[in-house]
Amino acid sequence: MSGGPSPQRRRQIVDALRRGTVPQQGLDAFAVGLDRFAPAIDDELRTAAGGAGQFKALRGDYGTGKTFFARWLAERAKVLGFATAEVQISEGETPLHRLETVYRRLIERLATADSPQGALRSVLERWGFALEEDVLATGELGESDHAELERRVAELMESRLAAVSRSAPPFATALRAQRAALAAGDVALADGILSWVGAQPNVPRVRASPPTTSSSEPGKQTQ
Repeated sequence: MSGGPSPQRRRQIVDALRRGTVPQQGLDAFAVGLDRFAPAIDDELRTAAGGAGQFKALRGDYGTGKTFFARWLAERAKVLGFATAEVQISEGETPLHRLETVYRRLIERLATADSPQGALRSVLERWGFALEEDVLATGELGESDHAELERRVAELMESRLAAVSRSAPPFATALRAQRAALAAGDVALADGILSWVGAQPNVPRVRASPPTTSSSEPGKQTQ
């Protein structure tokens, strides 16, 4: 099967089908009849990438393939560089009227092409690397100019967080503090900030608090 799924991927698909569930990955290997939707889906994804996201509802009777289609769509989005999350709404564990719980599940199950779950950390790391690469791409300084590089990165980060600061100031503050903690080598503080951003109910205590953050949602503690 040259060019086909890897043995591990084939095993994951077969094991999921044996359990009677939709595989989490590899749906493109055996999806049938969905190609006609691909142009419309790709157009919607390009629109979302441009900052104009939309809400879509998928309706169908039990067993008609809603979960399959949703996961196929998510895989297609991840190939194009999106992060996706799948959350099952349930009265007991993820009730829709408890949006903080829904948000927490979204963050816990955030996925990218490289991270099948819990991708928030890697997303922020990539964002930080992208900031550094954009600064270095100007050709005005080298990687050895650590102090100046960090200053330029901080300036670029502030400009890109401007819109976030207007709409969600605590979130922007948390991102700044998380990067500052990593730069200072304070892993405990950086992890605590990530827990707060992820709305974990019990954020571990650390040596310092993210500056000017609130003790309200998404996290219960900010210390």
